[in-house]
Amino acid sequence: MENLLSKEAEALFAQSLHSHPIGPLFKQCTNATRLPWAIEFRCGNCCKKASNARLIGISGGLLILAPFDLSGIIIELFGEEGVINTETARLVLIPLDNICSLEVMAFPIPMVDR
Repeated sequence: MENLLSKEAEALFAQSLHSHPIGPLFKQCTNATRLPWAIEFRCGNCCKKASNARLIGISGGLLILAPFDLSGIIIELFGEEGVINTETARLVLIPLDNICSLEVMAFPIPMVDR
């Protein structure tokens, strides 16, 4: 999967992320760049969750996300009964006012047979 943003653009957006009020929190997460993120957000009357994402930056009131790995950003649409639709994306822009939560994802730890 090709990157939609150049390394220079990513560096510029990263600087904007660190200068935003969320920057100090981001800096305290020591593994923040080595683990995928999940972001819950509102889209109209719906709730969505973008996971397997890297936080690229903030620009014009938008949080910019890129895929953490080759599988892309996974976007789940939630309804009353749980996940009702799943999509993948290569780049996601989310208005900051619509963000409900930011989560640092942990890789699953395999179960060891005892």
